[in-house]
Amino acid sequence: MFVGGTFLFAGIDKLLDPAFLRVAGPGSIGEQLVTYSRISPLAPLITAVALPVPLLIGVIVASLEIAAGLGALTGLAYRLSAVLGALLAGTFFLTASWAVRPYYLGPDLPYLVGWITLALAGHGGLYVIGGGIERAFSLAPPAPEANGPADQTRRGLLQLVVLAAGSLSVAGVAGMLSSLGPAFASEPAPLTSPLANESGQPSSGPASGVIATVAAVRAARSKVFIDPTSGDPAVLVALPDGRVVAYDAICTHAGCTVAFDRLSGNLLCPCHGAIFDPAHGARVVDGPTDEPLLALPIRIDPASGAISLVS
Repeated sequence: MFVGGTFLFAGIDKLLDPAFLRVAGPGSIGEQLVTYSRISPLAPLITAVALPVPLLIGVIVASLEIAAGLGALTGLAYRLSAVLGALLAGTFFLTASWAVRPYYLGPDLPYLVGWITLALAGHGGLYVIGGGIERAFSLAPPAPEANGPADQTRRGLLQLVVLAAGSLSVAGVAGMLSSLGPAFASEPAPLTSPLANESGQPSSGPASGVIATVAAVRAARSKVFIDPTSGDPAVLVALPDGRVVAYDAICTHAGCTVAFDRLSGNLLCPCHGAIFDPAHGARVVDGPTDEPLLALPIRIDPASGAISLVS
């Protein structure tokens, strides 16, 4: 019930998240795949297969999570659903959790072991509602004398059809609800403006090529901007020693956008809790990654204090 319910929720949550099914942007499947292409042992496969069609990959992953979850909860195609769940968990371990150090802090290995256990053991008729569904769809087990290989194959195929139909229905409803806006999403909303101040309100852009001024960054302690080279959100941080530094704001774990925390002076990821220290090269202080944020070289005009990126 736990692994099935969690995967069902995870699939629905992805389809409801207004940021997930996008080619680019904070929290998008596109940004996550780009991150995985840098850190995952599956990088060649991700680059060749997933990066060209990120939206399709996002929909497929969410739909397969829904199918695995429904199969585990209902008992329909139970062992096949558990194998599917194990394959998904293994893929997540090799991508989203691969940068987690030490490995036992990663969240996907327990799911992998749990799904493998269910695939080996089966459900034994316990805690599933498959019997009622079979009766509703005329899939009741045949009499013992007729319970041959052909009947077992027929039952298995019919269960797959019912499971697939149920999964598509759930995914379709989630897709329709996603059009109602971010109220149904559990992930943090993405940035809504290329240039925004700490309150989230759009700020007037500086002169062409200039991303901010030293005085403005020191007054606010940080400033968000868009890196014109990569298109990623980035952040300027004024350090206590007077220096101003810049980093790509895409978290090196799963592609969410970090934000400056005034209390601690660190950059925090709202999705999975990664913490980066901007005063020491954005090294990881805590969280599910060991990769620091990408530092962006900047140039400061000594006369005007204008800050620009070094190309």
